[in-house]
Amino acid sequence: MKKLNKENNHSNLETLISIIILNYNGGHDLLECVESVEKTVNCNYEIILIDNGSTDNSHIECKNKFQKIRLIENKKNIGMAARNIGIKNNKADFIVFLDSDTIVEKYWLRNLIDSYQKHGEGLYQPKILEKQRKEIISSCGNMINIFGFGYARERGKKDDPQYDHFSKIGYTSGACTFSSKNTIKKIGDIDEIFFAYHDDVEYGWRASLLGIDSYFEPKSIIYHRVSLTLEKSSSKKFFLTERNRLICLLTLYSKSTFYKILPLLIILEAGISFYFLKKGYGFMKLKSYFSLLQLYPKIIKKRNNIKQIRLFSDVEIIKNFSNEFILPQDVVETNYSNKINSIMISLSTKARKLINT
Repeated sequence: MKKLNKENNHSNLETLISIIILNYNGGHDLLECVESVEKTVNCNYEIILIDNGSTDNSHIECKNKFQKIRLIENKKNIGMAARNIGIKNNKADFIVFLDSDTIVEKYWLRNLIDSYQKHGEGLYQPKILEKQRKEIISSCGNMINIFGFGYARERGKKDDPQYDHFSKIGYTSGACTFSSKNTIKKIGDIDEIFFAYHDDVEYGWRASLLGIDSYFEPKSIIYHRVSLTLEKSSSKKFFLTERNRLICLLTLYSKSTFYKILPLLIILEAGISFYFLKKGYGFMKLKSYFSLLQLYPKIIKKRNNIKQIRLFSDVEIIKNFSNEFILPQDVVETNYSNKINSIMISLSTKARKLINT
């Protein structure tokens, strides 16, 4: 691939990057996001704004203020799968999925492109700091646990040079994922079955089945407001996260692997259900199981499709999976997080041995 000239203005560069931003009642956050993107330097980019049926007119206000953006309006909210519309409606060389509640530093995109050219095909994410507390880490790359949990490395910790190392990760954050359009096409569409949450886990996992790795590039920096869309509806978030995690296990693992770990998964599910019950979300956990039954035909179809495209066995895939599940220190007390992580490590270690047999 042709090396780009850093000294050129973005309007003079040949390589085009499509920045696909989803919006659902984003309000002022959306305007801040696009305003920061407009300050991007040394890149030839376009902004595709896909509105998921917003009622606050934030997308209209954004289009009026930033007239060069391409606005695509959906009549209803179809979730993260709306990004597929952006994929199909551009002629770019590279694609970025960017949340509407982020702001970016001016060299964020340049550094992602340079990293891709240096390290090769893959999914890339920047260092993500909190929008509200810019010295606090939101994600230094995300990891997948053997039981399908996803977590952000170093979340809640103070940013530090020790977290400035490029590395291979489990999956890229949905807040910002960068890759070539050819790579995105190889992986395929974002699956509409998820709507929201865990879609990024599935996408990175699915990519790994094709031999496409995910990477963390700390030289690129953005800031993210956590859980903007559903922050007032934690029960819905819990429902979607738990249901979608189980969809990943049922579709991305082979049938043989799933049955090997099923006894341990049942133990884990019992513990999670008890925890949800204590927190008042027992109904949401039960609802996630009923939703799986309703989606069963789609789950079977998805599993069969995955079976057809898989290039690597589960034994190879889990080498990059984590036994840990680290809850961020800004969400739960450290002692409690350590206890959960200890139990998770024990169960995951046993599951890993079963998968490898």
